[in-house]
Amino acid sequence: MAVASYGAHLDGSELRDVLLAAEELGFESAWFPDHIAVPSYAAEANLSPPFLEPLAACAWGLGFTTRLRFGTDVLVAPYRHPLVVAAMAGTLGNLAGDRLILGVGIGYLKGEFEALDAGPYERRAEITERFLGTQRSLPVGYSIVTPPTPVPLWVGGNSSAAQLRAARWGDGWHPLWMPASDYSDARRRIETSRAAEGATGPFCFSYSCGATRLLDRPPTSWSAPPGRAPRGSEFRYAPEPWVDADNRPRFVGTPDQVVADLRLLETAGVEHVTLRFGPVATSDLEKFASEVLTVFGNGAQ
Repeated sequence: MAVASYGAHLDGSELRDVLLAAEELGFESAWFPDHIAVPSYAAEANLSPPFLEPLAACAWGLGFTTRLRFGTDVLVAPYRHPLVVAAMAGTLGNLAGDRLILGVGIGYLKGEFEALDAGPYERRAEITERFLGTQRSLPVGYSIVTPPTPVPLWVGGNSSAAQLRAARWGDGWHPLWMPASDYSDARRRIETSRAAEGATGPFCFSYSCGATRLLDRPPTSWSAPPGRAPRGSEFRYAPEPWVDADNRPRFVGTPDQVVADLRLLETAGVEHVTLRFGPVATSDLEKFASEVLTVFGNGAQ
């Protein structure tokens, strides 16, 4: 599940209760978003700063849980030196075991790049690929802490370039919500690219959902979803909402509807799902676990 770790939802005791409940209820993993310095125009558009720093939040969560895995949804590679991230991941792997996943992406928020002096915005894909290459092959002649088991790198992004990046550098692909049919096509492209590269190691096909919510009484009709941001906008990174024929947002609806949505992903080849509940009470997790996750058995996300 994606953790609401921003805005008014920074209370440690509340977040601890949610994470402990998720672990007890059988959820597989908890994921933190990455924003460090949110410019005012982005807060006015669609973000609710401030955000907890995700690697620090993962470390905190790993410290009081025993089974739950933690991930970054997704870490913006140009914001941090790759060796610093390698050392942090190696530290957590040694202290907490094999429970960290590094979701990695190129980022999108131009004002944040400027505030962090994160390199040329137009070259963020290139910087990210260098970051991934460094994680794969640390420099010779230096001693850097490494974990007993390598931390998986799941590459975010929906574009064809992101798919190729995942195939070449990743241990998984972790895009934002997209229709199941598009996902199935993308999975085939990634598998073809990996075969051409001679990649044979484990690879996880993941999926980061849109808003996730169970409803007792859905509305009689749904409004048409908002379109994507215009071309040229930095907010264009977000895909259009995935909806059904009645404009119902996927993963929002009755338990039966949400189960059916997840079955579509299963058929498309999705192996791991990050549910995006937003601010959530433990009772909401209990309801979802009892009415949806039990249908799928173990491996709740």
